[in-house]
Amino acid sequence: MTGCATTTKLMSFKKEGETPLQQVLKAQPEISREHQNTSIQQVFNRAESPTASKITVIQTGLMDDSVSAIKTEYLFKLNDETWQLQNKQQSYQCARGKKSKGFQTALCS
Repeated sequence: MTGCATTTKLMSFKKEGETPLQQVLKAQPEISREHQNTSIQQVFNRAESPTASKITVIQTGLMDDSVSAIKTEYLFKLNDETWQLQNKQQSYQCARGKKSKGFQTALCS
């Protein structure tokens, strides 16, 4: 794509360091192997020289009849030119019941 900057050009990190997205894909290798629907969204705090990143992974089409989707949110911060994971939170969208509309941190029953 002409006119678009790549993630590497936007971020400054050590050569041996990994981008936030690389770290997420390493932490959740099933994303690329399993036959489920997966959405990955990466947002930086600013377009040039970002210092924070939030990655949201939503997995649907699971082999669990009580869970419609699993959302995992990763928060990264750039420290000394290395992206470090600050927080990881998982939430669930239940397939049935009163709380089936949104995501919740409690497991579905």
